[in-house]
Amino acid sequence: MDVLKQGKYFRYVERAPIWLAISVIVIGIGIAFMVINKLDTGSFFNLSIHYTGGQKIILRLLDEVEMDGQQVKQVVDKYADGEPIVQVDLADPHVVTIRMRVAVEGDTEAARAANTTRQLRDMKEELGNAYGGFSLEADKENPVTEEQDYVGPTVGAELIRNAILALVIGCVLIMLYILLRFGRWQMSLAAIIALIHDVLITLGFTAALRLEVSDSFIAVILTIIGYSINDTIIIFDRIRENLRNYGDNYPLAQISNLSLNQTLVRSVNTVLTVIFMIVALMILGGSNLRDFLTAMLIGMISGGYSSVFVATPLMLWFTGGKMKLEPAAESAAGAQMRLEVPDEEDQSGVSQMVEQATEKKAKKKVVKKQRRR
Repeated sequence: MDVLKQGKYFRYVERAPIWLAISVIVIGIGIAFMVINKLDTGSFFNLSIHYTGGQKIILRLLDEVEMDGQQVKQVVDKYADGEPIVQVDLADPHVVTIRMRVAVEGDTEAARAANTTRQLRDMKEELGNAYGGFSLEADKENPVTEEQDYVGPTVGAELIRNAILALVIGCVLIMLYILLRFGRWQMSLAAIIALIHDVLITLGFTAALRLEVSDSFIAVILTIIGYSINDTIIIFDRIRENLRNYGDNYPLAQISNLSLNQTLVRSVNTVLTVIFMIVALMILGGSNLRDFLTAMLIGMISGGYSSVFVATPLMLWFTGGKMKLEPAAESAAGAQMRLEVPDEEDQSGVSQMVEQATEKKAKKKVVKKQRRR
């Protein structure tokens, strides 16, 4: 191949120490922010009530609530400990769902419970005055409390365990899939390390930017893993194909560089397509989606980076720069699908069949014209 002979391609593998150093530095900074958050707030991340416990309240207000819920959120902020979640019902704009940790004071459990009740009563009164006027009368009650639940910290701990378990099971299954598909543990291990890299980068930026970690955060992580492993598999597949074709004449490092250059445009276009949609949602989707989409954006960029600059250099390092594959054999289905060229004795019969088919088409056209007349 001319490209391999001339060496006209970007050499990713030779610069692997630079790419890996960048990743280590970014991950180190993220871990530092996690430690800072732990010292300041007692938690590595800005956890929502799904993990720390808190109140879930569904209110029906007399007046319609604006769809972004910002005015309601401004009121709730006064009574909340941390960032509350406010969601307006799309089908009924009079209904709003509030998830919050109530800011309470008190030395005893009874004092904190009484303080919580008072805070929630004051919040409902302020919301009622802002949307149609506060009232406690039976027929004119505003707001109406349609649902009020307390999510305890025990439930939050169970959610954390389930989230970690889902990630572990997902990574193990992905590792087995790559092992079965490529038959090389080096590729499987490199891909899993690249996925762990993406998760750590996302968690680091989440801690640094104080993004809220809610129940949907696990969906962000799993989506990032899915996109990242898809890119990695495509690159590994191209390496395997080129290795079968040119592995006898060129080293694995050179073939890896060629494969990365061949798949780079596809990888970049895939990531950019998703990024454009995420940015559009960040602009038009409202503030409630901001943290979710910001984490998704960071993860997508990290996933595209790791597929090109992390997974392949690691695979090359694990193999010691040596990996051989058997040339691809033609499958039986491929052999059956191959077109057979007729010999000289059959050529005349084929020609007659073509001529007869042509004559039939011509006769049909003549008949149709006569009918139209």
